[in-house]
Amino acid sequence: MLTMKKRRIKSVLESRHEAFDSMLLRVSKRRKESIEKIMLRPFSQEILRCIFIIFIMLLDTFVLLQILLDVPKPFGFILFAIIIVVALYVEIRIYGSIWGKNGCWSLDHYRKTKKDNK
Repeated sequence: MLTMKKRRIKSVLESRHEAFDSMLLRVSKRRKESIEKIMLRPFSQEILRCIFIIFIMLLDTFVLLQILLDVPKPFGFILFAIIIVVALYVEIRIYGSIWGKNGCWSLDHYRKTKKDNK
């Protein structure tokens, strides 16, 4: 009798486990579809954009501060100001060419290709 009860408990647990797994699959499929609908760009492009921004911030911080420390003080401040203006201009142009309004990964370009694929 004890083994019958263990089998019944085991079968009930297995059926509940299978029901939970199937529910989890349905929910995760729906959640993935809803997340894909909400996202402006593909996830990989968002990651690359964030890495680009972080890299540029690190570059601006450490390289320019090192220049400021290595060059003598009066000339260092002038050189620092010139380099930061040029660096920011170049970084903004690069960002605009990739993710800007007419960039290869722009939102308009992504929406256009998304409509063409449907």
